[in-house]
Amino acid sequence: MDTLHIYNKLLQFALFQGLSKADLGALVTHTRLGFHKYAEGDTIARAQTTCDRLFFLIDGRVEVVTSADNGSYALAETAAAPLLFEPEALFGVSPHYASLYRALTPCSVIGIGKDEIYKLIDRFPIFRINYFNLLSALIQKRHARCWRSHGESIDSRVVDFVHSHSRYPVGAKRVVVKMVRLAQELGCSRLEVSRALHRLQNQGRLQLFRGGFVADLAAPAHQQSTPDTFRQ
Repeated sequence: MDTLHIYNKLLQFALFQGLSKADLGALVTHTRLGFHKYAEGDTIARAQTTCDRLFFLIDGRVEVVTSADNGSYALAETAAAPLLFEPEALFGVSPHYASLYRALTPCSVIGIGKDEIYKLIDRFPIFRINYFNLLSALIQKRHARCWRSHGESIDSRVVDFVHSHSRYPVGAKRVVVKMVRLAQELGCSRLEVSRALHRLQNQGRLQLFRGGFVADLAAPAHQQSTPDTFRQ
């Protein structure tokens, strides 16, 4: 991959915004960058495995699957390049990926190891500030989410459940969950959940399937469609 192409790809990410051309040139020249290609269906990163590098998706689309600790439910969503995988997972007491990342199309990824990230943080103040800002934004958004008012209706609780378990604010979400489990999560009865899901389906806001549903709750009802990218 030629240097100019690498420049352009890295500048799509917030971590590299504000770096001068000279700094970016020095970064590309002196940093060990791993270039990886993945075919459709390949797993790029697995949940609960050690995060020892930052992955930058520069081309392609991925499926991101996040599961409850006890495996009782899971949510899958799609994301497209440019995408940085879980920058918060590189540090802390539990440096592990929280989600699984699988290629939906041929994907190109740049990987930068943890030791190299330490060097970049030490050498480039702008990179260091960008990283701090990125982590702060993630913390603030998650804190705000915890204190957000939730709707009183069961329909609203279903919508809130999907949004609160999503990594990305828009796009189709495939939720694999039994109604009994969803009722427990929402604090209501199985019958109430069933009725709410069917109401939302009648409104065109989700599509039920055996063992779960697919929703794109951020889009207007007339724009809803069932994605073909999620595996059932």
